[in-house]
Amino acid sequence: MNNKMKLLISGLITVILVVVFGFYFLKQHLVAERLAAYSPPPIPVTTLVANKSNWVTRIEAVGEVTANDAVDVTPLLGGQVKSIHFQSGDTVTAGDLLVQLDDQLEQDELERDEAKVRLAQLDVERYGKLVKEKSASQATYDRVFLTLQTNQAIAHTTRTKIDYMSISAPFSGRLGIRQANVGEFVRPGTAIVNLQDISVLFVDFSLSEIDLPKLETGLAVEVRSDAYPGKTYTATIAAISPKIDPNSRNVDVRARLNSADNPLVPGMYVEITVVTQESAAVVELPAVAVTYSLYGDLVYVIGDADESLDEGSSDKRFNIEQRAVEVLAERDSVVAVSAGVKVGDQVVTSNQQQLKATSVVTINNNVKLDPTAVTGQ
Repeated sequence: MNNKMKLLISGLITVILVVVFGFYFLKQHLVAERLAAYSPPPIPVTTLVANKSNWVTRIEAVGEVTANDAVDVTPLLGGQVKSIHFQSGDTVTAGDLLVQLDDQLEQDELERDEAKVRLAQLDVERYGKLVKEKSASQATYDRVFLTLQTNQAIAHTTRTKIDYMSISAPFSGRLGIRQANVGEFVRPGTAIVNLQDISVLFVDFSLSEIDLPKLETGLAVEVRSDAYPGKTYTATIAAISPKIDPNSRNVDVRARLNSADNPLVPGMYVEITVVTQESAAVVELPAVAVTYSLYGDLVYVIGDADESLDEGSSDKRFNIEQRAVEVLAERDSVVAVSAGVKVGDQVVTSNQQQLKATSVVTINNNVKLDPTAVTGQ
């Protein structure tokens, strides 16, 4: 290949490279111009106006339902179960016989003790006459009298043992599941059945010592249980412990449920809300207006009208402001905030997931969007 041919090929390759790279850079330039001139369409949103409201201070906690009286019925003395006089779940009255232990040995012992008492009584009567007749000394009489008292005390102890063999209900209430069987030997302290007086129910809970100045007897308490969603039961604070727990720095509180006609049972964990006498002025927003994140809670507020993008459009367009807020409390899909939003601000309540600080929006409050789909709550 001669030099002329080589030069021709080199020139051709150069022209091709110039054309390819020139086209590429031209395309990039045109794309950049289009992107610079592109304006995203406005995002449709719904809004509500922030209002001022007085909120009563509420204290949230977790509590446990307790009965008026509750006890595991246990024997004071060991023995063999002779008979059982109840069924699991029965309602009993104070003094009703629940379990009879075998007391035959104690009955025999009582007969022996009573015989000794009768013999001692005869000795007292006999020596009493002899002392009057000066035929016996006063010391002898005192000795037989003390023997009588000793035998009477022994007989009384035996009768008490027999009474202990009859296990009765200490108070009226409802029995739980039977834990003993006929013929079984039960030791002192062995649980035979649980007894609960559910005529009156309480809710026990603990609050921080910081909340103590807000507490007083008679305050209303709202009680909720996951077992009965959507249901709220009312209670009233009946007692406040006079002592702060030195370990947890909490104060124990007991509230009485206002009605025993409810499905709550002792031992059930419940969520409680104490309604205090304190109130504070707050800015009130719908809960869906708040965007929650690990970096803080945000609210989008409608700003000035965007006149530059309003030409040829019948919908008025607005800039938005992204503001950080501090949520104080939430109840019934409404939140109270202490900063970031003022009364009268128009806040966005939908489509926050599409918004950025530079977004432009149109307001369409005629369409109600699903609140649960707005912020992923």
